[in-house]
Amino acid sequence: MIVALTVLTIALLGTVAPSQAQVPAAQVVWQHVGRIYLDPNTGKAVYAGYLVHLNGLPSSLFNGAPSEATAHFTFSTDVLQLTPLPSNGDVALTLVSAGTFNVYYNAVPSGDWNNPSSFSSGRLIATFTREESLFPQMGAFGFHSLSEVLTSSSKFTYNGQKYSFKNIVGILPKEISDFL
Repeated sequence: MIVALTVLTIALLGTVAPSQAQVPAAQVVWQHVGRIYLDPNTGKAVYAGYLVHLNGLPSSLFNGAPSEATAHFTFSTDVLQLTPLPSNGDVALTLVSAGTFNVYYNAVPSGDWNNPSSFSSGRLIATFTREESLFPQMGAFGFHSLSEVLTSSSKFTYNGQKYSFKNIVGILPKEISDFL
């Protein structure tokens, strides 16, 4: 049995070397909406969804009224392992396994909450890795705070402009990363 949980998340990303950063540490790089597709029997899950804001892209990220079906930028994780930890009072704690987070560009959007794999279609434009992390939850609310490292990025064109996650998250100065 697969359980879907809708999660609204704000992604905060910074850089290791402030002298190279185009995006200041702790500035919002993107905001996204996602769902956790969980098999409660195994604790295995996939987190998938779409971006609603992406730093540096001046126009709407949607092809029509904003929704999962019109989002040009989607994401999906690899298979996560969620391990419950002993509760701390009224706070439920879950350990989230290390893994990857991929971002895709969809020239023709087709996200569908009933089909989690629809969020990993399109052109792969960025891959991030994450370390093991903690997901605390109080009642219906939870906040997953973690750091991710950009491990690959490919240039993409959106509304006639060229972009790269290397520039969006401030990994390298634009002058250098344009040559990569």
